[in-house]
Amino acid sequence: MSASREKKRRQEYLAANGGVNPKANREADRQKAEKRSLKLYTACAIAFVVLTIGLFTFSTVKNTGIMDRNRTAITLDGVDYTVADASYYYYNAYMNEMQNGYASYFIDTTQPLSTQTYVFDSSKTWAEHFREQAIITLKLIHAATTQAEAAGMTLDEEDLKKMDEQIEYVKEMAKENNYTYKGYLTAMFGRYMTPSIYEENLQRSLLATKYTTDHYDNLTYTEDEILAYYEEHKNSYDTVDGAYVTVSGLPETKKDEDGNTIDPTDEDKAAALESAKETADNILLSYQQGEDLEAYALAVKAAYNGSAEMTYSSNVAMDWLFDESRTAGDCEVIFDEENSKYYVVVFNSREREDAPSYNVRHILITDANLDLAEGEKAGEGEVLLAAQSILDSWDGTEEHFAKLAEEYTQDTGSVATGGLYEDVNKGDMISEFNDWCYAEGRQVGDTGIVETTYGQHIMYFVGYNDNEFWHTACESAMKSEAYTEWENSLVEGVKETVSSAMDLIG
Repeated sequence: MSASREKKRRQEYLAANGGVNPKANREADRQKAEKRSLKLYTACAIAFVVLTIGLFTFSTVKNTGIMDRNRTAITLDGVDYTVADASYYYYNAYMNEMQNGYASYFIDTTQPLSTQTYVFDSSKTWAEHFREQAIITLKLIHAATTQAEAAGMTLDEEDLKKMDEQIEYVKEMAKENNYTYKGYLTAMFGRYMTPSIYEENLQRSLLATKYTTDHYDNLTYTEDEILAYYEEHKNSYDTVDGAYVTVSGLPETKKDEDGNTIDPTDEDKAAALESAKETADNILLSYQQGEDLEAYALAVKAAYNGSAEMTYSSNVAMDWLFDESRTAGDCEVIFDEENSKYYVVVFNSREREDAPSYNVRHILITDANLDLAEGEKAGEGEVLLAAQSILDSWDGTEEHFAKLAEEYTQDTGSVATGGLYEDVNKGDMISEFNDWCYAEGRQVGDTGIVETTYGQHIMYFVGYNDNEFWHTACESAMKSEAYTEWENSLVEGVKETVSSAMDLIG
């Protein structure tokens, strides 16, 4: 990932969540992308990710919180942060998890968070969870700003201009929702928030972002260091052309006359394993005799997994396939004792994933681009026609394509960049999107329309990058690990004292 894009993503994260937590993409994340499909990053305005959910009014008329607003909630290295300061980070954590996490599936917004058990730890409430997140983030902000000030770093004219633009945006949102500026902030951040406190914490977060971004961008590695990292972690960056068939060795479930499950006996288990072994041996033999492995596996109702570009995951079959002693043509039956199953494994070849990353612009067109009545669905081909109409209006320049993206795209993650995604690695995007970008003969400036489950994507190919996937991914992982270690060192020495006033929040 390029420094410019990583910087932008960290800035968006920090500003939106009040935190200092930039992370480069690991290869593990790339593998998860196969399940996530297309990466539609959320490029939200600073601290207002909740706007897509709706306003949550936490303030009351009778209790404005004036008496408690300036009470000390937490002291860090002798510096006091008030209840209002902590509220900024508390509600940022709340809004972020409601928008980007799992919280919206579990939280009842009609009930106080202090009465709802945190789903991942029954010993605490959601309110306690968000207070903990607020403290963690505030410690990072405190440590980063302290270091920044000690280094003489300040917000420059451009930084302050962006901050002013954000404040003006908030005021516009307040007006559109029939709020005063103060009332809107209170609705978003609780009854303790005021414009001056919001702006002070916003400025503090922006300085922390600038300082941590500067550190990240200055992390560099030699070619030898990157190659050494690859050699140590090559399973994460290589692919295997191979396959494996899974044969379960668990006995069939039996029930008594009353419908109760009968626990299998040791004899049942042994018989099931023996049968599975026999089936696996027959599959291997048929393969060695020229039968199609996948077809034969399906015929005997065994699960088949195979690809010319298998990526590593931790199981017995994958450990065998990615063993460096493998040679072309290797095949055998192996036993997974822990999970009572046999694998028939076939190895053809192993390669380093050398495909270069690429830059691409796209405009995501969906039903939302059509003038439909409430509850009405688009007819077959209507979204495609809308996409084609937009593409037909394009003047042939990348600049105009970017403007069209800003006007029409439904991808919130790239609207601010004119539809641009940079340093996209193979496997990051949904397959149809990815395949178009890697199509043979793909040239700079190529356009087209690609259909995915998200809608119709109007594509503009910006070009391939110089570095191969493994190189980019390894460098990114190295920077991520180094940054995390540095970030942890920032907060390790911070002395904290949490006051009982922290419990007033939420």
